Amino acid sequence: MKRKNYLLEGIKITQAMINDIIFMCETRMKKTYFTRRGNNKMTFKNIIVFIMNFVKRSTQLELDDFFKSIDGKDISITKQAFSEARQKISPTAFIKLSDGIIKWFYKDTDYKRYKDYRLLSIDGTILEIPNTETLRDTFGYSENQSMKLARAKASALFDIENNMILTSVFEKYKSSEREQAKTLINKLEDIGFDNDLILFDRGYPSRDFISFIEDKKSLNYLMRASKTFIKAIANTKEEDQIIEIKHKNKTLKIRVLRFQLDSGETETLITNIYDKSLSIEDFKEIYFKRWNIEVKYNELKNRLEIENFSGETPIAVEQDFYATIYLSNMVSLAKIDADAAICEENKDKELKYEYKVNTNILIGKLKNSLVLVLLEKSPWKRSRMLKKIMKEISRNVIPIRPGRKFTRRMRLRANKNSINNKRSL
Repeated sequence: MKRKNYLLEGIKITQAMINDIIFMCETRMKKTYFTRRGNNKMTFKNIIVFIMNFVKRSTQLELDDFFKSIDGKDISITKQAFSEARQKISPTAFIKLSDGIIKWFYKDTDYKRYKDYRLLSIDGTILEIPNTETLRDTFGYSENQSMKLARAKASALFDIENNMILTSVFEKYKSSEREQAKTLINKLEDIGFDNDLILFDRGYPSRDFISFIEDKKSLNYLMRASKTFIKAIANTKEEDQIIEIKHKNKTLKIRVLRFQLDSGETETLITNIYDKSLSIEDFKEIYFKRWNIEVKYNELKNRLEIENFSGETPIAVEQDFYATIYLSNMVSLAKIDADAAICEENKDKELKYEYKVNTNILIGKLKNSLVLVLLEKSPWKRSRMLKKIMKEISRNVIPIRPGRKFTRRMRLRANKNSINNKRSL
């Protein structure tokens, strides 16, 4: 049986969308934009593809290399010209591109489940953004005794088993994570519920939030509850107990689970799954999978450099954020392809560890290559280019060592990705 080429399908979907006149009309900021014909290199398509080209170095160097790679000659496009041109495109363009990939993935692929659930997680993160007055006014800031630093808050709805971000939001620094979670769940409802089980950390539980989820009928949750959350939960005596609480003339039924961690501390989880075939140990295993969203944020921040913005306007930072979410999903598709090829190559070998693709190398190989494939009109050439890229990617592997994790650092610091201090290489 021929193996599905996930990245190629993602590229086909993207290519169809960026070539669609309706897509352009829906995502330009004004009806008059991109209506003139001529030799202007700052076309709608070129701007979109350039922003999706992992733009992390000096913008001028990126522009020079981009147009040289697609035209084969030096073309002078200034940083200022690009900065003006990008203001004509709504950040929703990149949301739509990511949505296109997600709709295909969950409709036409045999994606992974866990105990028959689509296992999801929601969590928020603080993002450093360029420290300009405009962005401080737009998104807010954190401050100490000596400085104010522009910040934004993002939240993502992440598929733990398939490493895909179904949807995300990028909002003001002081935004409520619960309200962002509600927005994400409403978006998930638009995509379509599919026996979903969403995992939440202890900052999310509240009577109102649980009631909101219960109103979705077919949606399941598993939340970590703090010791002080709802007296009725804190007073439960059994390890596995169902209780009822009142909220706005509504009765909420909650299953409370207790178990002891290796540290000796007692952990409390709450859920609306009452199936007794799922034991405390099952829920413990499921909840600990939530750590994968922390791993995803690590990838977004340290490998895809989501905080390394290429512009200083609100539109620019939103474009960059949603473009990086799109790229993250494309990287995940490439990883599925590469890991399948590695598994096939190693299936008859006696190895101490399983191996997977080196994500850093994968991202580096997709730089420039992804754009060239997107801009290639010939299906035959596109397929051949992609085959060559995937062959190079699959050569770079690392062992899978169970139980490894990193510590999330939370502290106030100056922006590590200043607009005026980009890498030159």
